[in-house]
Amino acid sequence: MSPVATDIAKDTRLPVTLLSGFLGSGKTTLLSNILKSKDHGLKCAVIVNDMGALNIDAALVKNHKLTRTDEKVVQMQNGCICCTLRADLLEEVATLAEQGAFDYLLIESSGISEPIQVAETFTTEFAESIDPTTSVQEIAEALVDDKEPDATPESKMKLAKLIADGGLSKVARLDTCVSVVDCTTFFGDFDTTDFLTDRHEDVDPEDERNITDLLTDQIEFANVILLNKTDAVPSKEVNNVEALVRKLNPDARIFRTQYSSVPLQEILNTGTFDFAKASFSAGWLQSLRDASEYVEKDGKKMMIPKPETEEYGISSFVFSARRPFHPKRLWEVLEDSFCILQGSPDEDDEDEDEDEDEIGGDADAEESHEDGDIEIDGDKDGPSVKDTKAQVRARLLEEKAKMNLPAKVESKRKSPLWKGVLRSKGFVWMATRPSVHGEWSQAGVMFTLTGGGPWMCEVPEDEWPTDSDEIKEQIRSDFEGEWGDRRQEIVFIGQSIDQTALVKALNDALLDDSEWRMWERTMKSRRPMEKKLERLYDLFDDGWEDWPDMAEDDDEHGHDHSHHVAKRQKSE
Repeated sequence: MSPVATDIAKDTRLPVTLLSGFLGSGKTTLLSNILKSKDHGLKCAVIVNDMGALNIDAALVKNHKLTRTDEKVVQMQNGCICCTLRADLLEEVATLAEQGAFDYLLIESSGISEPIQVAETFTTEFAESIDPTTSVQEIAEALVDDKEPDATPESKMKLAKLIADGGLSKVARLDTCVSVVDCTTFFGDFDTTDFLTDRHEDVDPEDERNITDLLTDQIEFANVILLNKTDAVPSKEVNNVEALVRKLNPDARIFRTQYSSVPLQEILNTGTFDFAKASFSAGWLQSLRDASEYVEKDGKKMMIPKPETEEYGISSFVFSARRPFHPKRLWEVLEDSFCILQGSPDEDDEDEDEDEDEIGGDADAEESHEDGDIEIDGDKDGPSVKDTKAQVRARLLEEKAKMNLPAKVESKRKSPLWKGVLRSKGFVWMATRPSVHGEWSQAGVMFTLTGGGPWMCEVPEDEWPTDSDEIKEQIRSDFEGEWGDRRQEIVFIGQSIDQTALVKALNDALLDDSEWRMWERTMKSRRPMEKKLERLYDLFDDGWEDWPDMAEDDDEHGHDHSHHVAKRQKSE
C-alpha cells in the first residue's frame, strides 16, 4: 500500500471531491458517471447548488443522498475576504459527517462559483483566526450574512459552535478539486468581454465578475482538470487548449475526456488535494519562482526566466524592472486593447450615502422614484431607496456601452503588442503610489489593476507575518538597493508573443532618467509623506482610480499582512 493510501485509510474524516466548471462543461455528466459506477462501491452523499439545472435519473441516487444548498456566504464583521465562509456547506457537510452514514461526499458547485471559496470552508484557517478566548455567543454576534441579515439567533449559534469547534477540518477533508473545461467554448470564453450578468439572469446584477476571470480561477486552483468534449473540436485545438491549461496550472493532472469519462480512481480518494499547494499552483506564480537571473540592459535591470520549451507556441516570460511606471504612459499602453476594470475604495460609497442623508434623506429619495420602479424592502412605512434589479442591470448595460467592449476585442486581436498575450499577472510599482504595490491581473481582453498590500520594505521586520528565518530570508531576497522590494514583476503567458516589442513598450512606460531623478529627490526630501505624495501627483499625471489603503484596513481589523506576502513569497 502506498503512503498516500495508508494515510487515507487511517483518516476517518468524510472525504470530499469538489466538482467545478462552467454551466454546460460536463460537471453533471461526471456526477452521473460516478453515481452509475459500481466500481468504487461507495455510498455517496451529493450536494448541488442548483437543483433546477440538475438532470440526474432519480434511480441513480436511490442508494445515495442528494441535497441542495444555496450559496450562502457569511463573514466576520471586519469584512476581510480571508474571513468569509460558505455557511451552507459548513452546516450541511457537518451534518452529513456527524451522521456517519456515507463513505464519500460529492459537491457539484454552481457554474459561477470560485472553487477557492468552497475549499476555504475545509481549512483550519478560519477557526484559527478567531481568538480562542472568544465565546460562541461572541462569534455568533460577529457573523454577518447579507442574504439573510435577519437570520435567527438559533441558526447563528449553531454556525458559531461549528466554527468554535474547529470548522469542517475536524470532520471532513477535501480530497480532490476537479475542474471541467469545455473545449468547444474555451477560447471563446477566454476572449470574451462578457460578465456573469450577461449570461445568467439569476445572478445579482451588481455582481462585477467577468467570464474570463472566473474561468481562469477555476483552472488555476484545481488539482485535476478534465478537458471535456474533445471529440467535438479538431485535435489541433485540443492541443492548444491543453497547452494553455498546462501553462495556467502546471501541477494539475490533466485528462482529455468525452462525456466526462475518466477513471474514477483519479478523482475519488486520491488524497492529493493540498490547499496551500493549490494556492501556489498557478502558472504565473511558478514562472516568478523560476525566473532567477537578472541582467542589466540600457541601465535597467530585467529578470530573465530560465529557458523553457514552447508547446504549440504557448510560452511565458517575466518582465521585471526596478523603476516605477509613469501612470499615464502605463494607461496609454493598455487602454486601446483592454477592458480596464478598477476597484474603488469603499469610502466613496459611504461618502455618497452621507451626502444623500444630508440633502434630504428618505423623503427626497421617495419623491425621486415613481410608483412601480422601487423595491420594497419590507418596511411598510415607506419604499426603499434601492434600485430594482432591472434598474441596476440597465445602468450596468449603459456603463458597458460606454466602454465600447467590441472595439476593445478587435483592437487586442489586431495589436502586434497584445494579440498573443492570453494571461498576465504580477506586481506593479506605480510612481505616484510608492508605499503600496499594485496587483496586475489580465485574462483575455479583461484587465484589472488594484491596490494590494504595502511593500515589505514599508513594514517593520518585527511585524512581518512569519517567525521563520527561512521565509524572512526569502522576503529579503526581493530587496535591492535603497528602495527595498519595490519592483515590477509581471508574468506573461500566451501564444507567439512578441516579447521584444512588449518589453520595449513596458520599459518605455517606466520613468525615464530625468523623471527618476525627480522621483528620488522627492522621496528623499524631509517633507512628510503626505506632502511627498502631493508632489508626486503634481509631477506625474495619474488618472487611475484611488486604491483603498489596505495597510490601514488590515490594522483596523487586527490582521497582519500574511495574505499579501503569501502571493509574493517565493515558496519552495
